[in-house]
Amino acid sequence: MTLVIASLSFGAVTSIPVLLKPLARHWETGASTVALVHTSAMFGAAIGSLLLGRMLDRFGFFRIAMLAAISTGLGLLLAASAQNLLTLHLAYGVLIGGIGQGAFFSPLTAAVSQWFDKHRALAIAIAASGQSVGGLALPPLMRWGADVLGWRATLVTYGIVAGLALMACAFAFRRAPPPHVPLPGLSGTGKAGLSAARDGFLMLGLCMALSNHASFMVIAHLTAFGEEQGFAPAAAAALVSAMLGVTLVSRLSVGQLSHRWGRYRVLLAMSMLLAFGMAWLAMARGTFAITLGAVLIGLGLGGYVPGYAILVRELFPAAQAGRRIAEIFFFAFVAAGIGSWSSGWLRDLTGGYAIPFGVAACSAGLGAVGLLRLRQRLRSV
Repeated sequence: MTLVIASLSFGAVTSIPVLLKPLARHWETGASTVALVHTSAMFGAAIGSLLLGRMLDRFGFFRIAMLAAISTGLGLLLAASAQNLLTLHLAYGVLIGGIGQGAFFSPLTAAVSQWFDKHRALAIAIAASGQSVGGLALPPLMRWGADVLGWRATLVTYGIVAGLALMACAFAFRRAPPPHVPLPGLSGTGKAGLSAARDGFLMLGLCMALSNHASFMVIAHLTAFGEEQGFAPAAAAALVSAMLGVTLVSRLSVGQLSHRWGRYRVLLAMSMLLAFGMAWLAMARGTFAITLGAVLIGLGLGGYVPGYAILVRELFPAAQAGRRIAEIFFFAFVAAGIGSWSSGWLRDLTGGYAIPFGVAACSAGLGAVGLLRLRQRLRSV
């Protein structure tokens, strides 16, 4: 159920990048202007996840999930009927991003983590894999729907289907999670461990923000980039499917790899792979090279998202799970929104995506450097 929830919610937010070209043509505006709608969704998700994460610890996930399901469906219907860009900003920023994605990412991850101790890393990875499944299947369908039915009819159809399915899946969370037995580690009662957790938290937030800023500089514009490189619209949308589809591989393997090689080592490797993939994509020309760049980025993206959630969850006790995971993803969502807009702004400024994707590679590289410094600091505790 968590896979279905995360897939449908992420698909709703991703509809803006996938439909970027049709929307820009309809509103007769540039890529950066339409990308600002995606920025609104990410900023809304940042604030929403922070507020809903705190509500999770108090009220449980079922009520939050029902509210978010209704909000996502209504938001897509409102977006489909939009007569101006302000309505799109309200639909995506408040309903789809703020309440929908705000509930169905970090609070969903935290809710799932409360059900597991021994296999927590795998559970979190599976919950986060909704992006992979949704990203694999939905972009080509949406882009095809926009070409055949028009973008408005596509959003109406998706809004009805997603809203009903999300409400049905929410009932899986009616029961409360079992009583939690604390795990040993930095979440213990020792002053040194608690101090290290607090000190490391802000650094983790900064590193994840840099990585997510880089990722969404690419994700939000990959379809448009493909079309500018001569891909057919459906094939360009399939680049997003390739990128997000392969994240499933790294997300489901990150738990085992972390157990074998260490959490920080695996997270650092994924961050470096992300930076390399973006540098490759900035220089890539031709179908094979561009697709390879998308796949490399997807593998890095798939590993670092659950990796950060696992680290934060193990730094703090279960009673703080919703709040702390929501806080770390607050940084991520804000950075994603900035990345989405800044990539469009740089594209309009330079006339291409080479410089935006190069900037993304630098941002991802800085995130990897920050992780390396954090690992050295925590080793000394």
